[in-house]
Amino acid sequence: MTSKTRSVGGCWTCRLRRKKCDEAHPVCNNCATLEIDCLYSNDKPEWMDGGERQRQRAEWLKSEVKRKAAHRRERRDLLGIEVRLESLDASLVDQSDIARSRESPDATPPSVASGPSSSDDRTRNSTPASDSSTLPTTSSLSVLPPEEPPREHILKGMLPQDRDAHLTMMYLDYVFPFMFPFYRPSALDVGRGWLLALLTKEKALFHAALGMGGYFYGVILSSQAHDSDSSHECLARTLEELHNQQGLALRWLQHEMQEIITRGVKGHLAEASRVMASIIQLLTCEVAIAKPDNWVMHLGAATELYDEIMKHHGMGDHGPCFMMVLLQLGTRPFSWTPKTHPWGLDQAIMRFFTAQLLFIDTVASTTLQQPPRLHRHHQFLLCDFDEETKKKMSDVEKEQTTPHINLEEFVGVQNWVILAIGEIAALDAWKQGMKRAGSLSVAQLVSQAAAIEHRLHQCLQTLPDAGVKPTHSGLVHGPRPILQYSLAPVMHDSTLNTRIWAQGALIYLGVVLSGWQPATSEIRDSVSQAIELLSSLPNPDSLRTVVWPFVVAGCLAAPDQVHIFRQMANAMGSPKPFGTLGDGLSILEYVWAHRSEIDNNPDQWDVAACFNCLGRPALLI
Repeated sequence: MTSKTRSVGGCWTCRLRRKKCDEAHPVCNNCATLEIDCLYSNDKPEWMDGGERQRQRAEWLKSEVKRKAAHRRERRDLLGIEVRLESLDASLVDQSDIARSRESPDATPPSVASGPSSSDDRTRNSTPASDSSTLPTTSSLSVLPPEEPPREHILKGMLPQDRDAHLTMMYLDYVFPFMFPFYRPSALDVGRGWLLALLTKEKALFHAALGMGGYFYGVILSSQAHDSDSSHECLARTLEELHNQQGLALRWLQHEMQEIITRGVKGHLAEASRVMASIIQLLTCEVAIAKPDNWVMHLGAATELYDEIMKHHGMGDHGPCFMMVLLQLGTRPFSWTPKTHPWGLDQAIMRFFTAQLLFIDTVASTTLQQPPRLHRHHQFLLCDFDEETKKKMSDVEKEQTTPHINLEEFVGVQNWVILAIGEIAALDAWKQGMKRAGSLSVAQLVSQAAAIEHRLHQCLQTLPDAGVKPTHSGLVHGPRPILQYSLAPVMHDSTLNTRIWAQGALIYLGVVLSGWQPATSEIRDSVSQAIELLSSLPNPDSLRTVVWPFVVAGCLAAPDQVHIFRQMANAMGSPKPFGTLGDGLSILEYVWAHRSEIDNNPDQWDVAACFNCLGRPALLI
């Protein structure tokens, strides 16, 4: 005789779990909360046999509850990232409103709900299947419309698809090399082909690239204008188009982030890594065009997503393992990619943007006065073995364990300098916390600072002679035009770049250890060495790659050295529409103008205070 369900018994899932059921239909509250199957039936399920099948079902259900709980935690973490992106979108709309109202008092306020134009409707209804070999266009990608069409594009004489192709190549040929001058991948490293592939796949990054390409092109055109009115009109159109493209990029990014939240990072590594790449690219683009208000939220979203990727794809038997992530992104997952073979596209994407994220996160920590968010990842991503240990390792062991992020390839600064800056930032955060708690150990502070200083000097001694010659040649020849960046060689040797950053780190460490004391011999020696190295840069435009150490040294410079920093900066010309040097100069002028005030209150001042003196945190990358 078939056993019948009593109403007091609840669903069969709760019975199996021996939990009280509220008997809600069609799904009880317990099962709904845990996101597991809820079974109501008059007939007892076959697995409810009081024996082995019931035991197996109970074990399976336990594992399912754990799996769903992990997925809920993942969604909760990812939702935090989505909230950040929504905040960015709102701030962008606000900025667009302000800019547009200033330009035209009668302009209609933008509406997020405003529909696309009729041409967009026709395009969307007749869009063919996507082809990864074909470059997307604004019309084919913009399912999410801009808030308001621009008045007139700066390339008004071109068809939309031709215009998009032109701006995309502008980005690939000029903008990207300008923004990342030290990145020169070899043919074995797939060159920059991964970037073109990424633009065809990631709509958010595609729109960001169009915006940057148009912005650079507009700045070039405005600089060639014969009168100021034409120049201002050109820049106004450029900025309006940039706002539109950034708005589209953020909307697509939110859309892609929502898909990751729905599906989870665990089974969608390539998609998650591309979303992370888009966030980082938006951050670098906004900083490059001197729009520094959103970088903290961008950085938080990118680091949180990176943590999720590592948690689900990069945990080995002995802890985090970045190589596990790279292997899963290969064309043959978990097959080793030796150095004699090129990295795959998704592997190259992950390596490039992880390098950028590590660099940005570390520099940001000096402003935010906190340890780098990814500090716990530094050891296995950036630390190398000593030569004696390497001699005992096989070639395969070396390739598998040697850091696969060499920052020198990507940003022109060797790993040990960035590691040291991250350690100094962490030491600074520890010092501030101990001071607030009234339990600062000066002996411990001195001991940790001495260890960092020793490593910095030791690594500096291993660098080859960079041929430092303070000729101030750049002050004579003037800045290099933007259009020279397509085929130009690297602007200067990465060894020189590394030396400059190392001197900046030593000055930063001196302030963390001893406070604001620019007159001490250690600080003065480091500032003088930094000036000598900076003076040897071949071109004033090279300052773009050393903004952080330039500003650190300038803030601690003696009054009779200030004119040297001004002279270097002025040699770049004006205006300075790209990069963070403009913020850096504003910081220097503020510190120099308030020198007596700062000297009278040295306990209230440090490097982080300098980087926040403009009323907002500055990211000097």
